[in-house]
Amino acid sequence: KIKLQIRPFNAMASIKLKFRPSTLPLAAGTLYYQIIYKRCTRWICTNYHIFPDEWDKATASLRIPSSGKRKTQLQLMQSLINWECKQCRNFLYEKEASNEHMSIDELCKALRNACVVKTVFMFLQEQVNKKERMQRYGTAKTYANAYHRFRDFRNNTDLTFDELTPDLIEAYEAWLTHRELKRNTIRFYLRTLHTLINKAHDEGLISSPLLFSKVKLAYVKTRKRAISENELKALIRLPLPLGSPLAFARDIFLFSFYMRGMPFVDIAYLKKKNLRNGQLAYCRKKTNQHLTVEWEKAQQNIIDRYAHLTQNSPYMLPILLKEDGTEYRQYQRMQENINRNLKKIGQMIGLKMPLTTYVARHTWASIARNMNFSIAIISEGMGHTSYKTTQIYLDSIDTAKINQANKKIIQRFQFKL
Repeated sequence: KIKLQIRPFNAMASIKLKFRPSTLPLAAGTLYYQIIYKRCTRWICTNYHIFPDEWDKATASLRIPSSGKRKTQLQLMQSLINWECKQCRNFLYEKEASNEHMSIDELCKALRNACVVKTVFMFLQEQVNKKERMQRYGTAKTYANAYHRFRDFRNNTDLTFDELTPDLIEAYEAWLTHRELKRNTIRFYLRTLHTLINKAHDEGLISSPLLFSKVKLAYVKTRKRAISENELKALIRLPLPLGSPLAFARDIFLFSFYMRGMPFVDIAYLKKKNLRNGQLAYCRKKTNQHLTVEWEKAQQNIIDRYAHLTQNSPYMLPILLKEDGTEYRQYQRMQENINRNLKKIGQMIGLKMPLTTYVARHTWASIARNMNFSIAIISEGMGHTSYKTTQIYLDSIDTAKINQANKKIIQRFQFKL
């Protein structure tokens, strides 16, 4: 049993939770608030319905069983009621402090607006829908993945923002770890949830900015994602059937490399009108940053190979085949196919790591670094908004060099015993 503490807010206004049984036998009754203000009484009906045995008349509170199907429903109901009462209390204190005069009907209307509760699940789904309306489908998918993970952790039991605590977030991290996810995958879910909770904080839904104080949010260093110059040359020289899916996958990889490590999503949405006077200008999907790349023969050769497939299309490459609202799904499907074929190519040339479109981006940064270009030039070329992002790429490159140096040292001092 959880007692609901509702007391008078000041000498002139009070609110109490009441229960009205249903006139139908065995049906659930309705909870409502009784407002008393300046000796006048009004009632605000809620959408909360409970059975008579779930109401304690003596304490004017809910009876929550220790187990059973109704336990989680009543717990959430209790949390929502607590939230509403808190909002009402704050509202009345604010009006009292400002000496603002109003009628009881005006007060009830204001309280109804103040009692609109947004649960955590409602808010997270709202953020997903918002990104979809903005056609930011990649971000919407990221938000949706994080929301579904957190919902699984909660066993589909919604909660109010008041129930979010550092201990709960720490338990969520432990739950993710127990599922043997990779460390950066765990960081991904936590960081995305952290971003969403910050949005809730901006809306005034949550007051504590320290919910994630007990968990680790920083990504850990990952293994090398760039291939060497010799491996890149082997990829270029590999004989592949002209017009085959493998050849197309290689061309997309090389096009990304020739375009200073252009991400696949930007390649997919490139249009013919982006190319003017030997310059290809485009806007990065992720950062909305405008970039211009000098158009070279290497890029044109790849475009020419697929010109017969894009003759009636506004796009430069045959990735998005039609404009009918399914562009994002087309992009996802094509990326999966290309990465699947790139992994096959990687195995064919003896790579020890999976080859993906993203490896082309790291490879461009790696070779630029080996050619002694400055971090500033590499960062600008890749469209990074911060040198810190570029340094993440280069740190993995430095690790590869250290491993290579260590291998040479071992080979030099390895003797048969």
